[in-house]
Amino acid sequence: MRLPDPGHETIALPAASSALLESVAALTPLADRESRPEELVRIVRDWGRQLCGRIAPDASVSNRLRMLNFFFFQELGFRGESSGGEWADASCLHRVIEQRSGIGLPLSILYIEIGRAIGLKLGALEFPGGILVKVVCTGGVLVIDVLDGGATLSVEQLRTRLGSSCGPNPSDARGTLERMLRAVPEDDIPLRILRSLRQRHQAAGRWQEALAVQSQLVQLRPSDRRELLQRAGLYERLDCARAAALDLLACLRLDPDAADASSIRRRWAALQQRSRHLH
Repeated sequence: MRLPDPGHETIALPAASSALLESVAALTPLADRESRPEELVRIVRDWGRQLCGRIAPDASVSNRLRMLNFFFFQELGFRGESSGGEWADASCLHRVIEQRSGIGLPLSILYIEIGRAIGLKLGALEFPGGILVKVVCTGGVLVIDVLDGGATLSVEQLRTRLGSSCGPNPSDARGTLERMLRAVPEDDIPLRILRSLRQRHQAAGRWQEALAVQSQLVQLRPSDRRELLQRAGLYERLDCARAAALDLLACLRLDPDAADASSIRRRWAALQQRSRHLH
């Protein structure tokens, strides 16, 4: 079975220094070919400029946060909903904008981008039970739950959410909470979205869609053997022996002495033989 080279169809993501919104919006065509990432970014940027025009230069963090919550949840009408597919569903950012409803991650991305436009220092936190938003302010941080209308969570509420991940020792609980309050690296968010989306396609048997997503991951991490091995496996499943062999060869060149190098060489040789028979 001959497939087009996914390398010609991958999406050009913004540079690492670009805004989180642009990086996630660029992934939406993988979930819906009709999505228009540039239009999504324009809409959200316009919202940010609209709210920024209402903020006094000397407004405090608490006042800016209050105005953000009113604008986001009351005027724009966004609301949260529960779902188990946190990362994969972020690839449907355009649907969240259209429907004004979404799960924690895509909703938080919109909230963060509009909040940054009015001078708030915001970041995403991966917490048990879903994504939260961290607000850096004088003297510490605030933690916001966008699924609960922008409610600010207390330390005790955060510890409760940690549940069994905290040990019985209070110092263990404090240490765990401090670790959880470190923002998710923004360069890592598109990778997590893609991996989760690929897993969803694989679970549903949508192998060509999974291959398209995996090719995006290979483009972002061309020297990551794990991503190449994942794509080689998808190529094999789709009977693309030559393409699979090329990915396995790339793995061997990256680390010829890896623990799995012998098994990869055997797979590569078998695929080479199969591709010769096909031609």
